[in-house]
This record gives sequence, C-alpha cells and structure tokens, in this order.
Amino acid sequence: MLPQKPDLDSKPKPFHREAAAPQARPRHRSGSVLIAVLAIVVLLSFMVTRFINEAMNDLEYRSIFNEPVEVRTFAYSMMEVSLAAIQEIGLIDDGKLYASEQGWSDPINYAGIEIPAGWEVSVEVQDEGGRLSLNTMTEEQLNYLLEETLEFDFGTTRELSSSLLDWIDADNNRRLNGAETEDYLSEDPPYRAANSPLQTIEELQLINAWKDEFFDDEGRPNELFERLSNMVSVIYSGGVNLNTASQEVLETLADAGGWQDEYLFDGIDEPYLKEVPATVNDSAVTAEVSLLRVTVRVYRGQVPFMISALVEPNFSQEAGSSGAAPGRQSDDPPKTGTAEEQDALAYPFKILQLTEYDSGLKTSTPARYSEVDIPQ
Repeated sequence: MLPQKPDLDSKPKPFHREAAAPQARPRHRSGSVLIAVLAIVVLLSFMVTRFINEAMNDLEYRSIFNEPVEVRTFAYSMMEVSLAAIQEIGLIDDGKLYASEQGWSDPINYAGIEIPAGWEVSVEVQDEGGRLSLNTMTEEQLNYLLEETLEFDFGTTRELSSSLLDWIDADNNRRLNGAETEDYLSEDPPYRAANSPLQTIEELQLINAWKDEFFDDEGRPNELFERLSNMVSVIYSGGVNLNTASQEVLETLADAGGWQDEYLFDGIDEPYLKEVPATVNDSAVTAEVSLLRVTVRVYRGQVPFMISALVEPNFSQEAGSSGAAPGRQSDDPPKTGTAEEQDALAYPFKILQLTEYDSGLKTSTPARYSEVDIPQ
C-alpha cells in the first residue's frame, strides 16, 4: 500500500496556547490576620482597663493615708454626730437606752445627716451588754456554758474551764486539769500565762485545750469560736441585757437561773422590756444598755478608715444641756479648756476605749425577735 499524500489544500491549524487562569488568593489568610488583629486589640484593651483600675485603687488607697487629717476629721465628726443622736434618743426615754428599736442603731439616719458626694459612711452601734462576761464567770457557770450549751463532754469541759481559770487567776498554782506558765514555756516559741483577765476573745488561742477545740490546725477560728464570740464578752462585766441577748444566751441564763425564757416578751406594750420581769429572779440580768461599742467606717474608694469607741452612757436632763464651761455663755466660741472645765461640760458618755482601724465585734440577733417580730 502506497503512503497517502498529504492534503495540500488543508491548512495547518494554528496552535493556540490557553492562557493560564490567574490563581485566586486564599481568603482564609486575610480572615486569620483580621482575627489576630482583633485579638490583640481586645488583649490591649483588657490590659489597659486592668491597669487603670489598679491605678485608681492604688490612688484611692494612697489618698486615705496621705491625707489623714481630712479623713480622720470627717470620721470623728460622724462619731460625734452618732453619740449626739444616741444621747437625744436616750433623753426621750428618761435617759435610758433599752433596745435598738428606740432608733440608736442608725444614728446617722436619725440625725438626718446628708453625706457629701464621694464619701460613704456606715455606723454600727452594738450593745456589749447582750453577752455573758467570760472573765468573771465562776467555774460552775463556765462548766454549765461549755457542757450544756456548747455540748462538750464532761472531761473536755473540765479541761477547758480549768485551763481558762488558770490563765486568768493571779497565781501560778495549776488546777487538776489546768495549765500554768511552766506548761507554756515548752511551746515554740515559749510564753507565759497571762495571770490576768482576757484582753481579747482571740487570746483563747494561746490557752491549752481552747486552741484545740476553738481553732483549726492553721490557727483560724472555727464554728465553735463563732458561737462562743456571739455569747461572751471579755470587756463587759455587768448584768446581761435581756433585750439584746441572743437566744443561746437567754437559754443559758434561764436554765442556770431556774426561770423560763419562752414567755419573757409576752404581754409587753413596747417591742422591748423596760424593766426585768418579776418572774426573773436573777441579779445577773438587766433591761438597760450600759456599755456601747460605736464603730464608724468612712469610705473613700474601697479602703475604709475606721474608728471604734467603747462608751458608757451617762445621760440626764441636765448633762451637757448648755454646752458651756463655767463662767461662759452657751453661745461663746468653744475652746479647749482645763480638765476642770471639761469635766464641768458633763459630757454624756464616758469613753473607755478609742481605737482606729478596728472593725469591732460581730453582731448577734436578739432573741426577742423570735417572739415579737413574727408577722401575724
């Protein structure tokens, strides 16, 4: 077979090179960059905000301690206002304070004081007489409190009471279940028994048996300590005010004294007692306030400036009524006079203790609320 001849009439087809399609940029890259930028912006915003907040807190803190005169003056002014309001309320009831329903628990509101902008003030008025006196309890009373109210067993109760009484008494003679200086000298670090009344309730942490029962392994107060601190006082030694005593305190007093507390507040005209009922034949109780702790907290920012005063009311219709020293008129400008002149002013409170940066003690709920303030 002969080879075919090429078709001369047919033209060669031109060669066309297809242009390469442009490659599209991946969209996910631009999206990732945008997310990263936004994340950086959010992070920087958070860091700047955090820095501003911390700087403001630091400035507020420093403003309190770098300008103590203004803050302290304002705090003491609020203390004076509070004491003046308490006195006025007492004079309304013939110079007697009985319970917070008289209005003395919120003296700033009672006085109608308008607090300046940028300041916050809180005042806590607490009756110290609503608690049992831990320093003056007899061994029998202390055993009753520990065994019947706090429910310790017989052996632990005797160890607790003996150790506390050894710590308080003036001698170094150890009771059967107690502890004296020679026992505490073996501690690390060693220390001596106080041989004097407790100064604070936290001092119990130093006493044998008490530090094991009322504090945890880290030395922090436990629930038993909280119960005890609401029932006892190391400052007050007078009769317990029935109007401000907690339910546990009333039950302890009633059981030990042989009277009933269930109907103590029945049939009274006021929401509080003005005198001890005849059914309560107990010299260890009263119906009046005789020792108050007034705590003023002044806030400029988040850090408070606090002062706490322990005062005995000393009201009468004449006390401090004129506000003038001997030989002076009541409208004369005040001055700091001699001790005799200050005594003549008849200040209506005897200030027993005045401290700064003291938060005071935790308040407890009076037992009479359970009888009087239940909605009918």
